[in-house]
Amino acid sequence: MHRGLRWLWLGSVAIGVLSDYLFYGKAFGISYPLFVSGLYALFFWQAKQQSQLTFSRDQLFAWLLTVPIVLLALTFFLFDNTLLRLLNILAVPFLFVAQTMLLTKRHRQSWYSLGFAGEMMETVLLYTLKYTMIPFAFLRHWLKSRMDRKKYGVAVKILAGIGISLPILLVVLTLLSQADGVFGHLLAKIPSLLFDFDSAEALYRLLRIGLVALLIFGYFYAVIGPKPQEVADKLLERSEEKRIAWDGVILVTILTIINVVYVSFTIIQISYLFGGAQAVLPADMTYAEYAKKGFQELVMVTIINFILLVSFMHLVSRAQPVIYKFVQAMLSLLTICTSFMLFSAYFRLSLYEEAYGYTQTRFLAHAFMIFLFVLFVIAFLKIWRNDFSLLKYCGIAGIAAYVVLNYIQVDAVIAQNNIHRYYETGRIDVAYLIELSDDAIPIIATLREDKGIGGRIEYYLQEKRDRLQKERSWQSFTIARYVAKTHLQQE
Repeated sequence: MHRGLRWLWLGSVAIGVLSDYLFYGKAFGISYPLFVSGLYALFFWQAKQQSQLTFSRDQLFAWLLTVPIVLLALTFFLFDNTLLRLLNILAVPFLFVAQTMLLTKRHRQSWYSLGFAGEMMETVLLYTLKYTMIPFAFLRHWLKSRMDRKKYGVAVKILAGIGISLPILLVVLTLLSQADGVFGHLLAKIPSLLFDFDSAEALYRLLRIGLVALLIFGYFYAVIGPKPQEVADKLLERSEEKRIAWDGVILVTILTIINVVYVSFTIIQISYLFGGAQAVLPADMTYAEYAKKGFQELVMVTIINFILLVSFMHLVSRAQPVIYKFVQAMLSLLTICTSFMLFSAYFRLSLYEEAYGYTQTRFLAHAFMIFLFVLFVIAFLKIWRNDFSLLKYCGIAGIAAYVVLNYIQVDAVIAQNNIHRYYETGRIDVAYLIELSDDAIPIIATLREDKGIGGRIEYYLQEKRDRLQKERSWQSFTIARYVAKTHLQQE
């Protein structure tokens, strides 16, 4: 690594260590201005090394920005206003980015123009992330010079698959742990089985330090290093001469990691939710709580899985037939596991409805899950048939599903289900029932003779009858209103 880059990288690692020391497990206080001081120290040191700083009149505003940045950073030490702290967490980095770009003249627009805000976003979101790859580029060249070419290629693809799967797993495991208490309970025990808690915590903190170091390195290189389209781009071009392709090895690695989690989750679903194995639930969890918890999380995971499924089908390379067949098998397994998740979510919501009644939101959630299942069936066909148009049939399914939803009389179905539940349990939410549309009136009218709630229903129907008796123009005529009016006129 070039000497200047080496020192910038070491300084960035030092900032990462400082952030861990100041912030990990601690509330903001004097730590925030100290961290900002560390950022300033690294910036001024590296900018001076690269001869990037000048003291001129046209940069007076840039230098004066130090005052509000320092004062805002000190508020974390001086005061305790929660709202202002939240705002300052965003304000201080924003001003720091503006100042450092102005001082190093990494801008074309005036600081008071909208174009400057766009340049800030470009620097932070584009160049910073782009330049975080520079340390990996050097590491790759170093490994490549010391490893067999074929083994190096496979190792890089596997590492790439692991790296890509980690953020996906972070989101998925979080959702699955919230969705299923047993899965979360077992997942929490895994670290203690593999290594002690201190080791797991140390690994997590090292990852945090590495991430902070990469981001600091990328940003400072963007504002201090060679300007865009110069040396850094040439360096990245060399590292990407044989750029990692989304071939079978990468996708197999990602899918294997994800499917291990999903298969484990599916087994737990079958054993605990559908098998009724209540005896081994966590001590603080009842079976009822377990059954109704996690619906939203499971649906979120299902949506994520569909996005992954569609993306992987487009990204996979067909150059290696054997690996491609294995990817197809892994995608099929992903589809099957997701179907179990959908069934689990559907089953949980059904149990919840049996306990608390049927509503439009819950009904539409059921319908959405059925639609998702149809999409997964279409995707499954696409996995094994390359000539199958995924977008075409998903579009057709979407239009058909929407039409069906409009014609099944949602409110009438909801009323019917609530009345059926009332006959079985004796519980019904009359207040919600009477808020349903005219579609439900013929069903609700069947309760007029009920001894328990007949009086309340009759009072409600009388109000409905009075409303429907009001004259309306023929242009406002509807079959639903006519049928409702007919039922209400019957004695």
